[in-house]
Amino acid sequence: MLSLIDIDATPFLGLLPPRVSEELLSLSILVKYSNGQLIHTRGEPKPGLSIVHSGAAHVGVNGIDGTFVMAAALGQGECFGEFTLFTDLPRTHDISSIGESQIYQISKPKFDALYERESSISRALLKTTLTRTHILLETLDALRRLPILERTAKILLTMSYTLGGANSLIIKQSDLAYSLGVTRVSLGKALKQLVSIGLIELGYGKINFLDRDALASWVQKHCGISH
Repeated sequence: MLSLIDIDATPFLGLLPPRVSEELLSLSILVKYSNGQLIHTRGEPKPGLSIVHSGAAHVGVNGIDGTFVMAAALGQGECFGEFTLFTDLPRTHDISSIGESQIYQISKPKFDALYERESSISRALLKTTLTRTHILLETLDALRRLPILERTAKILLTMSYTLGGANSLIIKQSDLAYSLGVTRVSLGKALKQLVSIGLIELGYGKINFLDRDALASWVQKHCGISH
């Protein structure tokens, strides 16, 4: 059975042949975003593909009470908005910049023209989508089944896979607690335990991954993940 420790975390752009990725980016517009700036809004109907060039993006839903339920953090080479290219559905999440970010924006007409010629894009999107589905199922398992400490560790590990090898997750602990369905105090205790184990380090508004392989091994041992 595939476990989180086995996941190929290659981002979407890295799954494409260099020639195809270069052509895809040449058809796009590179847009700069400041920290916290909204990139796409939930309910937005305009289709298109976005690819992170630098920085990262928060994917989640902003509540009317000011809370933010985070679904993912996407790093360099990761894409989002792909489902808008193949369905008539509006965007399901609010997406904002983490720090100073640069995002490639590709319109549907330009994407479609290249997609029809290059089958490698379809394969890369399929692998990216299915990998995220696997991570989503692991996340739901953690939320339903695991105690707070194990739940926190597993969710942090799943987020690390889509950050493109980044060593830090920039997020407010209050937002992370809300996303995990726990209190801020309970999350704080869990994070301090992970710090004492030597798996993470806490900074101002961020969580540093000291050793992702060690974190993955700890999750595998304590969260009931089997091969």
